[in-house]
Formats: sequence, structure tokens, C-alpha cells
Amino acid sequence: MTLFDLLSRQQRFVYLVVALLSAAGVWAALRLPSAIYPELRFARITIVAQGSTLGARQVVFSITRPLEEAVSIVPGVTRVRSHSIRGATEISITFGPGTNLDQALQLVRARVNQVQSALPPDLTIDVEQLTPSLFPILSYNVEGGEPATLYDLARYEIKPLISRVPGVGRVDVQGSDVRELEVIADPARLASHGMTYADLADAIRRAITVQAVGRVAQDYRQYLIVTDQEAHAPEDIGAVVIRGGLRVEDVATVQLGTEDHVRIIAGDGKPAALINITRQVGGNTLALADSVGRIVRAIATTLPPGVRLKPVYDQAELVREAVRSVRDAMLIGATLAVVVLLVFLRHGRITAISATSIPLTLAITVFVMQLLGQTFNLMTLGAMAIAIGLVIDDAVVITENIARHLRLTPDRMLAIRAAVQELIWPVTTSTLTTVVVFLPLGLLQGVVGQFFAALATTLTIAVLVSLLLALTIIPLLAEQFVTAQEVETARRGVLARAQAALDALGSQYERALAAVLHHTRRIGVAALVLVGAGIVLMRVVGTGFLPEMDEGAFVLDYFTPGGTALAETDREVGIAERILAATPEIEATSRRTGAELGLFATTQNTGDIAARLVPRTRRSRDIFAVMDEVRGAINTAVPRLRIEFVQILSDVINDLAGAAKPVEIKLFGEQLDTVEAYARRIAPELEKVQGLADLYDGVSEPSPELMMRVNQAEADRVGMTPEDVGSVVSAALLGTSAGEMRAGDRPVGVRVRAPDSVRYDPLRLRALPVVASGTGRPTPLGSLVSFTPAQSRLSLERENQQQMIAMTADVSGRSLGGIMGDVRRVLAAHPAPAGVRVALGGQYESQQQAFRALLLVLALAAVSVCAVMVVQFESFVEPLVVLLVAPVSFVGALLLLLVTGTALNVASFMGLILLVGLIVKNGIILLDFTRLRMRDEGVPLEVAIREAARVRLRPILMTTLCTLFGLLPLALGLGAGSELQRPLALAVIGGLVLSTPITLFAVPTLLVAIRGRGYTIREKS
Repeated sequence: MTLFDLLSRQQRFVYLVVALLSAAGVWAALRLPSAIYPELRFARITIVAQGSTLGARQVVFSITRPLEEAVSIVPGVTRVRSHSIRGATEISITFGPGTNLDQALQLVRARVNQVQSALPPDLTIDVEQLTPSLFPILSYNVEGGEPATLYDLARYEIKPLISRVPGVGRVDVQGSDVRELEVIADPARLASHGMTYADLADAIRRAITVQAVGRVAQDYRQYLIVTDQEAHAPEDIGAVVIRGGLRVEDVATVQLGTEDHVRIIAGDGKPAALINITRQVGGNTLALADSVGRIVRAIATTLPPGVRLKPVYDQAELVREAVRSVRDAMLIGATLAVVVLLVFLRHGRITAISATSIPLTLAITVFVMQLLGQTFNLMTLGAMAIAIGLVIDDAVVITENIARHLRLTPDRMLAIRAAVQELIWPVTTSTLTTVVVFLPLGLLQGVVGQFFAALATTLTIAVLVSLLLALTIIPLLAEQFVTAQEVETARRGVLARAQAALDALGSQYERALAAVLHHTRRIGVAALVLVGAGIVLMRVVGTGFLPEMDEGAFVLDYFTPGGTALAETDREVGIAERILAATPEIEATSRRTGAELGLFATTQNTGDIAARLVPRTRRSRDIFAVMDEVRGAINTAVPRLRIEFVQILSDVINDLAGAAKPVEIKLFGEQLDTVEAYARRIAPELEKVQGLADLYDGVSEPSPELMMRVNQAEADRVGMTPEDVGSVVSAALLGTSAGEMRAGDRPVGVRVRAPDSVRYDPLRLRALPVVASGTGRPTPLGSLVSFTPAQSRLSLERENQQQMIAMTADVSGRSLGGIMGDVRRVLAAHPAPAGVRVALGGQYESQQQAFRALLLVLALAAVSVCAVMVVQFESFVEPLVVLLVAPVSFVGALLLLLVTGTALNVASFMGLILLVGLIVKNGIILLDFTRLRMRDEGVPLEVAIREAARVRLRPILMTTLCTLFGLLPLALGLGAGSELQRPLALAVIGGLVLSTPITLFAVPTLLVAIRGRGYTIREKS
């Protein structure tokens, strides 16, 4: 009993199973989460320690180095990189492949806890595993009011409503001003009573602390006894008794103010509070954005007059546009593929039967995706769009063979049975060749491995489902609906002319092949010429890492010179904001000074501006042209402001992958002065490299400091240590926390500090009375310390506990590979001095690692395909002949990449790997029929291969054209997110266009040359 006989007997069961699976797929499509990228896990953990008042150098010794040494011994750590600035440090820990990150996170936190007691007090340490969920998918500006009011509104009224939305991870609120109750103590009056700022803060804290002191039962009820000392207004703090009837208001002014200005948050150039919303891992971006949007619209009617919520970033818009563009690409590709089928098959009914494999395959694929925990994202949707031209191949081959047999045999059942049985093995193996090329992708690590694992998994599911449908439902539909009339030759019209042309083409091809079979040397020379062309193209085609896409939003990172006051930074950045506002494509901006998007340690002279562009349909320029124009305008208007441009999603992915910049030159050395001198020497030469943008020489600019040196003898005379003096000065200048006041349901921090006239005047600072806790006698600060102006480095970088500086740059207008070639030549022409080591990092390092892994994947894919064909042909000759076509066909892929100006990046490399499976597919269809004729009829190789060429030309052309037209919409790059799949589609199209004539002519010629024209085989008994 053949497979078709079994299916024919159980056709109702087959229809039921396919219908149920398809319905389950439709149901899954309505429930499957949507996101921009697959769920990614990065082998990185970040530690951010902040809250200290030390300079960058002191931070390295007191905080960074102990933490580095502690975490470096955690199993699996491959790199520890730190960035130390004034008052904070950021340490990035990279782990090797296969590390259990959940366990690693626990170990890192344990190691940090072990050394925390040795670190400075009041240090806040955050230890987080870096994931995309740390970065916002939605951002809103709260505009139209006083900064502190806007912050309170966002923090206490809007945040709680958004936080309860299912799928929301964190809701972070940033504002310029945060309310604080200021207790401004007069230094002289405080000193006259023998008190320090710490004493005053401690007294206030003790007085307003609420305690539960006991329980009492009375009148059958249980009462909790609570001290009623809670402060509700500034007057309550002022009335606190310190000692001997002395109240706070007697020595200090109590007023409602704001925390010290260390950051500025603005929206569209005006004061604002910023709300950043992240999603939980596995959350549905579209559903989350819709829910938050409904809440925002409801809140809008309740906001105070003039206050409004303005969206600044909405990742859901990009997801929607990407889904629409991929959907359109799938529909266009499917339509074009069906038109190709109609031209070849000539009749609507048999064409419709082949075309049914597309929606059925996609529906069942979605159901399997849900079972595997996949989501709708750019990679899985792109895989489904790529699959449009592939999933129809098996159905096309089966349907065409059924039509051919129906023309030869009047018995329908016999014809369909013979057609299906004839192709079960070749169709299965040709499909498996497409599947096995993806098996080695498990060797890929990091971003590349996770990105393309989602694509490969979806594509594998789709082609396997299409194979099952082609061998089951397609023959049953043909049995039920295809009659003898459906395969008759069309007598008139366009289809008749197309049929005549195809018949003529078949005859011409057979004659041409007969002629070519006698000119083996010419084919060999042509192949060598193509190989030579490929070598030249490899040197000419630019290379890159991941494709860049127009996200519709970008981030402008800015840096003013080290030590620049916050007000001056604000003035310079304000000029940049006005330039952005004057750019017609930019719809909204949000600005952070002294803060950044994500988990980073940030100084007051740095920050970023997030800019949202109008939709693509309303602008004539892409995002890269807009960024280039803004870059030029800002560099001209504010030359002191160093700027860098990144798109939000690519910035997030690169940050998480540990390769924030495309170009990074790491310089290591014990003597930082020598390292910095070398960086300054090569920076002008690097500036000359065409395409290098936003170059930063890595040299940390000097930051001004006022060194306070304690005279130990004088301090000892008054009963104080240098640490005591430092603590007293710190309490006066930075302030000391004194608990909190509770105004309604909102806590307001209380801080005791000196007046601004003392804090910001170096002359009056020297007169600050210093009270020794033991004696209570005041001593002028100037008699205990001396102040010396100095300069120090603003930030210090380290990698694997070695000092380094990192020279970084972006690329614009050229490929990453071309630019790095010039960078290498500059480094070779200017060798590093003794004691300085140079290493290349950034995205270029990631690209090189990915390319090495992909080359291994490509080789293993070829071996896997060869193994499948060896099983089918029971010989090494046919597999090797077919595989020899692959490298020659890569020339077509490289040529099309060069013509379209597309870089050879990870996506196009994936196209080359997929191409290996597709190229051998046509070779299998051709050589299997050749082998069938030789075995069944005993004809020699040349006769059999000429007949196979005539018979199999039509299905080869049909499958190739269906694949090409299915990929055409992706290759055109229409719509959002298409940039990710475009290089892959171009590589496949270019390779298939060249490989098809090579398969049709070179494969038969090489096989005849190796086997001999009279080679025959006999069927084994």
C-alpha cells in the first residue's frame, strides 16, 4: 500500500486534522505576544554604585577596585569593565557562553554583599542582569507646569495607574525638581549652642519618628499605642525641641524647597517630568501600549489646566508598522507566486490547490510557534515572509508532477498515485536540505545567535509543515478537484502563448544542454572565472554587523567639557534643542542632563536627548539623513558640545551586547599620560578616515577640584581627626538627611544644610564654624584646613583590572569593514609606544566573532546537506557535484549586494547559508529524475540527464521563480523593519538567479565529465 492509498482511505481524518490545526493557528495568531525583537538574554550583569562624594580616582580605589576583585572570581566571568566618575561607578561583567545567568546573578550579588561593609557608607548599589526589559518601550513628557509640581503629578498620580497595567515592568519617573523640606541652619547660631549639622539632623529625626510602643485592652477592644510625633507641615519641624527648650526654628529657617539641582529634565525645550515604561519579559508590546494609551486618554481630562501628557517614544508604533509591512510583503509575495503558478499550470483550479499550501502552512506554523514559546517579532515575521516562496515549492513540484502524469495516464487514481510515489523521496530530501542548513546555528552565541535562532526556528517549522501538507492534503485535493480538463493545454489567450513559450524553452534547453555536454572545458573555465570574480567581490563588497533600520526615533548623547557647571551645560544643550525643534521631521523631544536612558552612572556634564520623528509617510528623508543634518548644525552652532547619535533600539541592543559603538580602539597602559598622548597623536589621523563620525579620542577631560587638606596638628588640638573635619564639612555643604515629613499620602524628605551663601562662596566657607563633638567649642574651618585648586580626570576606564582609554566613533556613509581597514592602516603607520597595548573592540569585534562563527556554520551546513544527499544517491559524486555549485553561486549574491549598496553583514551571511539548501534543492530534483530513468529503463547517463532536463525544467523554473517573487517584496525593503530582512533576501535572490543556470548546465556537464557519457546503473535486486 502506497502513501497515497493510505491517505485516500483516511481523507476525512486528514481534512479534519488539517482544519483543526489551521483553526488553532488562527486562534494562536490572535493571542501570540508581539514585540520588536525576540526575547533576548545577554550574558552581562551590571553593577551601578552611586551616592559617594569622591572624585573619579578615589572612586577607583575605594569602590571600583574592591568590587572588580570581588566579582572577577565568579565562575564564568570573561570580562570585567568599569567606568568610574565623580561619586559613582558602573561595572559591566560579561560571562561566557552557556553560563547560567540566574545563578551568576545570585553569585555576583553575594560577592557584592561580602565586600559592601568595606565600601564607603551611604552607597547605593544596584546589581541587575541586563535585558531589553530594562529599557523603556513607552515614554511620555508631562509638560505645562512648575517642575516640582509636574514631578509630583507624574510620581504620585500617573505612575500608580500605569503600574497596574498587565505586562508593565517598571514605571520610572524623572524630574528636575523633587520636593524637599530644607532646614537651613545658620552656622554661627548653631555653633553658639555647641551643635553640628549632624546633631541637628539627628535631633529632628528622633523627634518625628513614629513608633508602636505597646498594646492595651479596654472596653472589649484592643488598642495599639502609637507615638503621635508625625510631622505634617514645615511648622511641625520648626517646633521640634532640640535641647534645653531650644527649637529648630531658633537656629534654622525651615522652608519647602527642592533637592539640590544635579539633573535637568525637559520636554520640547521646556520643563517637564519624564515617564519611562518598560515591559515585563514575555509581555505583549502592542497590548501593553494600547492599555497605557487608554489610561493616558482617561487621565488627560483630569489633569490641571495647561498640563498635558505628550508621547515621546512609542515602540508599539514601530511594531505595528513592521507587522503591516511584513504582512504586505507576504501578501504581495504570495500573489506573485500564485501568478507564476498560474502561468505554468495554466488552470485556476490546479493553481488554487497548490496555493492552498501557503495559508495552511502559515496558520499551522503560528500554532507550533506558540507551543514553542515564540512571539511575533521582526525575526519570526520575517521568517514567515521569507517562507512564502519556499513553502509553496513542495506543493508546486507535487502538483506539476500530478498534472504531467494525468496527461500521460487516463486513470486519475493511478496517475496521482504514481506522481506522488515518484516524488516522496526527492521532495523529502530536498526539503531536508533546507532544514539541515539551520542545524549548526546552535553554535552561534550572543545577539546574533538569539536573533537568527528565532528566524531559523520559524523557517524550519514552515518548510517542514509545507512538506507534510504537500505529501498529504495536496494529493487529496488533486484527487477530488482535478479532472482531465484541468491539465489540457490552453488553446488561446495569454496562457496559451505562455504555454507555447515554455514548451519551446524546454526544447531549446534540451538542445543547448546537449551542446554544452560536449564542452566540459568551457564550463570549467567559466566556473574558474566566476570564482575569480567572487574573490574580487569579497574585497570590494563592504561589510557590517547587524543591519540598521529606520526606527523613527533617535537618541542624541551629548558631553560638555569636564567640570562644566550644570547651568552652562543647560545653556549649550538648549541651543541643540532649538536646532532639533527647527527640524521639520522631528515631532517631539525629551532631554535628560545628568541622567541617561537605562542603567548608567552619569555626570552632570552629560546626558541625552530622545527625538521622535513624524511617521515615514509624512517625511521625505530617512532618519540617517536627518541625523547627519542635525549633527552638522549642532557642530557648527555649539563646537564645545561633543555629540553622538544612535537609534534607540540599536543602542539598546549594542549596549546589552557590550559593543556600544561600531568603532572602538582600546588602549591599555600603566601610565595614563603616555596612553593619552598616543591617543591625541593618532586622533587627527583617524579624523581623516572617510565615513568616521563623532570620533572621541577617549581622553578624559580635566575636572576642577578644590583640594581640602586638613592640618592634622591643628585638628588634634581641638580634638578632631581629619575624618571628623570632613564629616562636618560634608554635613554642611551636602546636607544631612533628617527623616521625612508626611504631607497627606506623599513623603517629603527633610534635609539639614548650610545656607547657599556659605555653600557656594569659598571665602565664607573658610569662616564656617567647626564644632568638635567632645568640646562643643567652635573653630573656623580656615584654621584647620587649606584649600588648593587642582584638576583631575573626570572619568577612568578599566578592563579586566587594567587601566585603559577607549577611542570610539560611529560610521556614516561607508561600511564598517571599509572604515576599519583604514583604521588599521592608521594604527600600523603610527605604532604604539612602549608600554601601550592596542586592541580593537566595539561592533567590529562582535562582527569578526560572528563572521568566524558563521563561516563554521556555513561549512557544517554544507557537510549536513552533503550527508542528506549521500543517503539519497548512495554515492559521493552527485552530492559533491551539486555542492560545487554553491560557492560559484555566491558570486551572484555578492554582485547583487554590491549593486544595491548593501553590506555583507550577519543577515546577508544568513542568506548565503540558506542559499546552500536552496541551490541543492534544484540539483536534487534534476539528478533524482536522472537516476530514476537510469535505474528503471537502463539508459546511459547522457540520455537520462537530457530527458531529466526536459522534464524537470518546468518544476525547477516554477520553484525558483516562486522563491524569487516571494522574496522580492522583502528585497525592495518597503516598510518599517524591512531593513533587517532585506540583506538576506538580496543574497538569496542574487545567488538563485546565478545558481539556476549553473544547476541546469554546469551540474549535468560536471556529472557527465566525471561519470562518463555511457555510465549506467541497474536497480538493485
